[in-house]
This record gives sequence, structure tokens and C-alpha cells, in this order.
Amino acid sequence: MAPKRPSFDSLPLRAGDPKASAWGLWGTDDELGTLNLLTGDRIQSASKLVLIGETVPLNLPLDAFVKPMNPVRKPCCHNLIVKPAANDDELDINTQGSSHWDGLRHYPYQDTHQYYNGVTQDDISGKDSNSKIGIQNIAERTITGRGVLLDWYSWAEDNNIAIDHFAPHTIPLSQLLEVATQQNVTFEPGDILIIRTGWLLAYRKLSIDARAALPHREVRSSCGVEASEDAIRWHWDQQFAAVASDTVAYEAWPSPKPWGVAMHEVFLSGWGMPIGESFDLEGLAAKCRELSRWTFMFVSVPLNVKGGVASPPGAVAIF
Repeated sequence: MAPKRPSFDSLPLRAGDPKASAWGLWGTDDELGTLNLLTGDRIQSASKLVLIGETVPLNLPLDAFVKPMNPVRKPCCHNLIVKPAANDDELDINTQGSSHWDGLRHYPYQDTHQYYNGVTQDDISGKDSNSKIGIQNIAERTITGRGVLLDWYSWAEDNNIAIDHFAPHTIPLSQLLEVATQQNVTFEPGDILIIRTGWLLAYRKLSIDARAALPHREVRSSCGVEASEDAIRWHWDQQFAAVASDTVAYEAWPSPKPWGVAMHEVFLSGWGMPIGESFDLEGLAAKCRELSRWTFMFVSVPLNVKGGVASPPGAVAIF
């Protein structure tokens, strides 16, 4: 039986734990976090959204960016290995170089350097390192359930809201709620929330030289959701299993931290909630508009890398 959902105001659950963390909710040794919400009943319910048997992949090519958005990340290198009567190939990638999930080892609370359920950097990379909270947990569970798209970008265009996608433009909760109302969307526990900001469209309008220069700016800023207390509270209250967007950090980046913490800290390390970044949402938005429905079955199977930090999503929406 799932534990009772504590109120947001009761977080952290234990004295001395980081801000808004829910450590211990699913057990002190839990490594799944909010993916515990993806129960068999919820997956079965999501399967009922498959009505026409059409699929929309949500993954950019591994080499979609001229250069990865973080310049220290290597671009994808594909090597074809010609054999006497067959071919093999090898890939050398940074798992966050294109569409990806941030796993629970990616971004700790910045003041304590603690990850989900108190995992430390020594646990991950010290002399007694282990595979705790590695991406293999997500791969073995999968992220399968009801996906919900909020097409904020189309709403912003309709409401003449100007946006610089390559600045830390914040999307307030009030606007996300307006989009949900316009789309007649209500949320259910375990939903995978996906937000379209239009970042990918803006990137594709840049020249090749401008794309190459983008990661080398003094401040690698991008648009995204505002990390306000109200927005973080809302994500908790809606009981999302995971969140994703087409921008490079889901939240506006660098996060202005209006509540003192970034969403990355709370979502990944406080709640154990994966964050999807750089998803390709253009085909998804078009299909949702065509069908006048914004919910679908969502299936994602990350790479099963023991102790991995992140992974390409292998994500698809099924209608």
C-alpha cells in the first residue's frame, strides 16, 4: 500500500533534511522516488488512451546540436566498424548531449551536496562508491504512464507574449494554469508532465554559426518554468511522476532561485523525480492539436547503465 501523501508544508519530513525534501517517504533505501507513483493500475489506465495506434517519438537525434549545450560535454561520435562479411558500430556520447533524462545522480542540493535519500558524492565516486540511485533503476522500472502536454508556446503566441528563448525568461505558474484551463486538462497522480516552450523552434531558426556559439556564451541561459515556491508546491500537489520539456533545463536557467533552491535540487534530489530536457515536442504538439487531446500513453526506456547519471530517453507518445 502506498504511503499517504504528506502535505507540502510538512516537507522536509525529517528535521535536518534539505529544504522541501521527501526523504524516507518511500523508505530510507528507496531509489525510485516519484516513479513509485507509476503503479500497475495507473499504467493500465494510461493504456486506455491508445485509441488510434499512432506513435510520436520524442527523441532528438544524438547529434541534433551543432555542439552540446554545455561545452564540456562531448558531441556524439559514431564509428562504423567494417568486418569481413558484416558491420558493427560504436557510439561515444555524453548522455546529456541531446534529448535526455536527468537521473537522480545529476544535481545535488548545492549547500549540502546530498542527493536523493541522503546519498553523498563519496557514495557515487569515492573509494567505496556504489551504484545507488543510478539510472539503471529508471531503466528497469521504465517511465510508463499518462503523459500530459501543456503547449505553453502556442498559448504565448496567441497571447502576444514575447520571449527570448536564450535568456532566463521565466514561465510563471499562473500561465501554466491558464494553458491547462484552455486545453481543458486536469491532472492525475502519476502523470508525466511535458511542457513545450518553443526553445527547439528558436534554435532551429539560428544560423549554423550561431548554434555553434550558443554553448560558449558567458552565461548559458535559457527559458523555462519559474522555480517559485508556488510552482514547486504545485508540482508536489499534482503528484507528477516525472517532468520534461523542450528547453535545456526545464526550469529557467540559471535558476534565479526565488525560493532559495533550484527545481533541480528539489525535484531530483529532494523527491527523486526525473527531469527530461531537450525533448522534441514539435510533432507531439502537432498531433495533439490535430486530435484536440493533450493526454496520451507515454513510454520511456532509458539506457540500463549501472550507476549512470543520465540517459537518452527512448521516449514515445502513443495515441
